[in-house]
Amino acid sequence: MDYKTPFLITLLSTVSLSHPVSAEEDFEEIVVSATRYLRPLSDIGSSISVISAEDMEKSQTVFIQDILQNIPGLTLNQNGAFGGVSSLRIRGAGTDQTVILIDGVQINDVSTPGGGFNFANLDPNGIERIEVLRGPQSILYGSDAIGGVVNIITPSGSEGLAGSLFAEGGSFDTFRAGGHITGGSDKLNFSLSGSGITTDGISKADENDGNSESDGYHNISLHGKITARLSESHSLQLISRYVDSRSEVDGFGPVDGDNVDFSKEFLIAGRGIFNYLDGALQNTLSVEYSISDRRSEAGGAPNPFGDFDGKRFNLDYFGHYNVSDNFGVSFGLQHEETKSESTSPKKFNIDSVFSELSWQGLDGLTVTAGLRYDDHNQYGGTTTPRLTAAYYIDSSNTKIFANWGEGFKAPSIFQLTFICGFCGLTTPNADLKPEQSNGWELGFEQAFWDERVYINVTYFDQKITNLIDFDFSVGFGNIANVRSRGIELSLEVQLSNRLKINGNYTFTNAKDKDTDEELVRVPRNAAFAEIQWQAMDKLNLALSMTYNGKEIDPFTPDPDGWVRFDLKAAYEFWDGIEVYARIDNLLDKEYQQIFGFGTPDRSFFAGIRGKF
Repeated sequence: MDYKTPFLITLLSTVSLSHPVSAEEDFEEIVVSATRYLRPLSDIGSSISVISAEDMEKSQTVFIQDILQNIPGLTLNQNGAFGGVSSLRIRGAGTDQTVILIDGVQINDVSTPGGGFNFANLDPNGIERIEVLRGPQSILYGSDAIGGVVNIITPSGSEGLAGSLFAEGGSFDTFRAGGHITGGSDKLNFSLSGSGITTDGISKADENDGNSESDGYHNISLHGKITARLSESHSLQLISRYVDSRSEVDGFGPVDGDNVDFSKEFLIAGRGIFNYLDGALQNTLSVEYSISDRRSEAGGAPNPFGDFDGKRFNLDYFGHYNVSDNFGVSFGLQHEETKSESTSPKKFNIDSVFSELSWQGLDGLTVTAGLRYDDHNQYGGTTTPRLTAAYYIDSSNTKIFANWGEGFKAPSIFQLTFICGFCGLTTPNADLKPEQSNGWELGFEQAFWDERVYINVTYFDQKITNLIDFDFSVGFGNIANVRSRGIELSLEVQLSNRLKINGNYTFTNAKDKDTDEELVRVPRNAAFAEIQWQAMDKLNLALSMTYNGKEIDPFTPDPDGWVRFDLKAAYEFWDGIEVYARIDNLLDKEYQQIFGFGTPDRSFFAGIRGKF
């Protein structure tokens, strides 16, 4: 790819999937992740993108990771398609520096070396919306929120009965099916979803390197939410999720092999919602428990070094009080316990207290200021501040926002307990400190041409100190300081009632401040663009382009940049029932996200879905 490509893509790129046709409706859209209580986007002083169920349906999303890559500032890498470990970076911050939530319950895997989350098994069925916060968010979400927060929200039930079903199949002997049902009464309602996928897959080790063995993948995902309304002011909620997956993987190299990874994830949470003073005082008390269990086999025999388990218990109280029309205060307490018996018999605790003030004394201006204190039972205390401001001009559909905040990431269980025997060490590094971040951003959003055009420009700058990495002298130590800065551009154009163009472009300059080397697997240039065309009243077509620039890898040759095109179609032949089809990798591009690991060639899928 020549040097002109990023410039051409910038011209083509036109907003993330979160923006509907009307900019006024967009600014009025209600979100929850940025403040932990309902707030319109016009009041939010942070970068946030929203993916709706409709967005996922239109894009024919099979795994959440696929649609997350379409958001500015986000990049993903996967060790081979269909079940390979998938990691997310937000503005250069690693997957273990991002908090992942489902219905507010954190699902980061405490048994992994860095405590990150594997997106490979996350199915979109039964998800109502995804809110993605970019930049340090530790003030409300504590440890691991240096890069941002991905909050996955499932629907609550309502009176009556409604649901959906789907089934699809295609290349690599892939079959996927599932359904979602909601219902209940004004006193008790429920939301249940289930889905499964099976595929022969492709060779995780790239077939172009002489690997021919297909690596299969199977996954079953179940999710449920039950809400009981005890009175006008009191509600109880029960949330549970179970995921069981099996992924064939290749050997070190990577080269063809007969290894198999098994993974089980389970969470359960109880939540009480209590509102007083005519709704001015909102209180939420949550008890949350999650388990991850991973094991592997090599040649049909258990791998003694491939069994990992993690447990997380979280007791959380959050309150918000509207003191007046112009002033509000949020406050909370948290107690978290994490343990991974496959790594260490120790249990680690964090106790936290936080508060954030919100002021709207001037028309269109929202200012927040907050402070958080966390006490870890091994390394001690951490204080985290944040300031945000958003100014919305209703007459011109203009929003200007800015924020500054700090974040932190507690060392993982593995990092705190690892003894590097081959380094000659006999104890873990007792001086390990949390990673610390300090970042700010400035953004501008504007709608014009009768709200048919929407633009967003954001500049971000973030520094992370005490970055934890492996070192032969101490095992894991605070050995690096990094800085990430860049620009995110988004544009949406409604050319006609039937034709829309949208997309985004991100430039990221992420470097180690001490060596001036670029960070691993963070492309300088990334972009997404899509044309949506309603060709007939019931026929919708979409052509999308995903661009990922060249990345740096210190241990292998650097993966080249790549461009992939995808074509999608959907036709509603009966009210609420439609058939759909897509061609992934339309131009049959050969590319690698991580050196040595393959990606699918041109592939075809078709299905049917219905709602009732």
